[in-house]
Amino acid sequence: MKSTHIALAMLLLGSTFACGASAPAVAPERASGQSGLMGGTFAGQNACNPKNHERPFVIEWDGTDMSLLESVAAYDVVFASYKGCELKIVDGCRDDSVKARFGAYRPVEWTSGSVERIEVRNEGELFAKLPLGAASLGGRVRAGESFLMEYFVAGTRTSTRQSMGRKELAAVPACKEATHYVYAYNLGAFALGSQRSIKGDVGARGPGGAAGAASSSERSAEKRGGNLSVCRGDSATEVSGCKTPIRLTLRPIDDGQGDLVAGPEAAPPDASLAGKIQAERSAATNAEGHLRAAEEKALAHDDTGALAEYDAYDKLEPDAAKHSTNPASKLSQPRAVALMKVGKCEAGRELYRKSLEKMGFPPASVDTVTSDTVARSCTGLKGITPREELVRAMKVLHDGHYLGGVDPKACQAAFATAKRLESQVKWQADSDVDVMLLPERLADYPAGCLARAGDCKAAFAAFKERDSRHRADAALRPDFDRKYTTCAGK
Repeated sequence: MKSTHIALAMLLLGSTFACGASAPAVAPERASGQSGLMGGTFAGQNACNPKNHERPFVIEWDGTDMSLLESVAAYDVVFASYKGCELKIVDGCRDDSVKARFGAYRPVEWTSGSVERIEVRNEGELFAKLPLGAASLGGRVRAGESFLMEYFVAGTRTSTRQSMGRKELAAVPACKEATHYVYAYNLGAFALGSQRSIKGDVGARGPGGAAGAASSSERSAEKRGGNLSVCRGDSATEVSGCKTPIRLTLRPIDDGQGDLVAGPEAAPPDASLAGKIQAERSAATNAEGHLRAAEEKALAHDDTGALAEYDAYDKLEPDAAKHSTNPASKLSQPRAVALMKVGKCEAGRELYRKSLEKMGFPPASVDTVTSDTVARSCTGLKGITPREELVRAMKVLHDGHYLGGVDPKACQAAFATAKRLESQVKWQADSDVDVMLLPERLADYPAGCLARAGDCKAAFAAFKERDSRHRADAALRPDFDRKYTTCAGK
């Protein structure tokens, strides 16, 4: 009886197909032997959904992309457009007049890592593990090729902002393009190679050339960032080859305001005596937490965030004498500097001056020290005097001369500003060293700034322009080569 029912069921099923209904589509197997059903699954349809991949390895980035990330991250939080399996930095989403307006990155937290491995044997693993590699590797994976990636994480930089909101970004039109911000990124090195080429190298351990690997294994890496072979334990933090950005932690941009202030939300009030005592203790603890967060953000150059933390601290601290807005408080000067750095120069100047007066500085020193602080901290030209503009320009030249890291255009612009203001600004007191020593410093700093920046021709021209003896090139050259050795003979 049972066999009769089965036969009848099979007959009905066959008649259904015969009447025109189609059987479920089955994708043909590929030449590699892999199934073609991936695209029809939920995982396949969501393979390039950024919500599923918010910690991508940046294996497709070239030196230009890496350089852009590092240059933006030096002063600002990095924003990105992440759509499908494509990720690009939105370079315009920042405010050049206020550094770190939307946050900054803390110093690197170094770790004692080890070489890790990722294998990609099929399309599902490619989308799950290396989604940004789908465009370049997808065809080869579908054809049956597999890949091995080795990587080493030496350290991590994290943002000072826990979240980012559209309302905060609305002031910068270019930010409309951004979908995510880089909350953190890992530094280290990676190497990616085809398993086929690796297996063909006798003695090779992987595309990164791990310890003892044959030299041919180094050649098997098709994509690399940094130098895996130099990433070894504690020494990795000292080696430039192990400090390449390799992996990002992305967070989507919220629709609201974002989170400028650290810390948990306040608990519901408790009217009992014990509740009030606990509330006072919690407020004191939270106040100290905001103060630590303010100091940390200021250190990371996130001055907008630091000011928000100072405000939160002031609200929770019952002693008004300790408030950052009180000129007698030790927090008044850090707050004043943060105000200057976000473009509120007049407010910062006033608070800083009052703080020095409370400390008992002589009037002449109050003027000079306040002016120097404004010159070094304020952004833009609004609210600063010619002397402060001059001191700022000389700081650029000083840093370029002694520390480097200033590009030739910045050196030239600062030199032009100093020359324009040289005859206008007069020193007022013996403590005004910046203006008093201006002639000697202009004879040295501009040439040194340009020499360190690699523009030896402009460096020699600046040196010649400020030569008080007006010597010919042949007589001037030996002195120039001796003082600026990086440009000797150039």
